[in-house]
Amino acid sequence: MKSNVKWLLPLIAVFLMSACASHVRPFQYYTLKPVVERESGHSTVSSIGVAPARIPGWMDRSGLIINDGGYKLIRFDNKRWGEPLQDAITRTLTLNLMALFPHSDIQAGPWLRSQAPDIAVSVNINNLAWSGNNMELDASFTLLKKQASVEFRTVRLTRNLPKGSTPEQWVESFSYLLADLSQRIEKGIVAQQ
Repeated sequence: MKSNVKWLLPLIAVFLMSACASHVRPFQYYTLKPVVERESGHSTVSSIGVAPARIPGWMDRSGLIINDGGYKLIRFDNKRWGEPLQDAITRTLTLNLMALFPHSDIQAGPWLRSQAPDIAVSVNINNLAWSGNNMELDASFTLLKKQASVEFRTVRLTRNLPKGSTPEQWVESFSYLLADLSQRIEKGIVAQQ
């Protein structure tokens, strides 16, 4: 009888674990994408640097999370970023600026002081809120010319989303908000020339 119980217990454990595993949904991974169209009409800035973007601590997570416009954070279960969000934002802004300034040397920072670009961009993401059908990005950016601040601007950008939007539509909208932010940065850079 004891030998049958020893054999039966592991079999029951495997059965229970497989029953639990059938209810686990796999993670879905998302990334931001540059969506700015290539332009060619700008005067060339020899070099533009994009410093690593700064984000609030509550956004610095592997899972998708967004503010509801008030005090509540909305977390999407099983929806994850495919890379650290800070890196994704910096990469997306850099690629957007490459499209806007195709004849300039554009690189993501950090860089050595001796290799500092002509104009550096520092971006702070202050909040990303989803309220009703609107997604709102609250950000600020600073333009630095040879290490001296030449412009600081706070922007609030909004995108309309369809009712009942999916996390994929949310990520796509975030990419478009970063494109809008890149175009604001572009105007600031052009004004400095």
